[in-house]
Amino acid sequence: MDLRFVHLLSKDARRKIIEVMLTRRSLRELSSVLDVTPTAISKYRSGATHPSDEVISRVLGGASRDELMEISRIVFDDLYSGFTSFVEWMREKGLIDGYVVERLRRLVERIENDLEVRRSKIVVR
Repeated sequence: MDLRFVHLLSKDARRKIIEVMLTRRSLRELSSVLDVTPTAISKYRSGATHPSDEVISRVLGGASRDELMEISRIVFDDLYSGFTSFVEWMREKGLIDGYVVERLRRLVERIENDLEVRRSKIVVR
């Protein structure tokens, strides 16, 4: 699975992801799941340091479906904020062109198609 997006996450998003994981397990349990020390988890929570890409990838591998839903919203909001800022910068510099618009259109189309497939599966059941 391609997890390149993990590298783009802010320190704040990484901290929030750790907090999600701690809502259903103890600090010791989470440290065991993520193969880090309990001290590392405490430092992630306090903001003294942040979990690496590798640790966040382990989170994604060990999270429940409900946790993944919550984490996906944290990730989306974080990436959306950065992407919105980037698009605004491009707009201000006059750099948005047909290439950018077409790529965005294709992405939106793909998401809409995925939603349609899910809706049709719900109706059939």
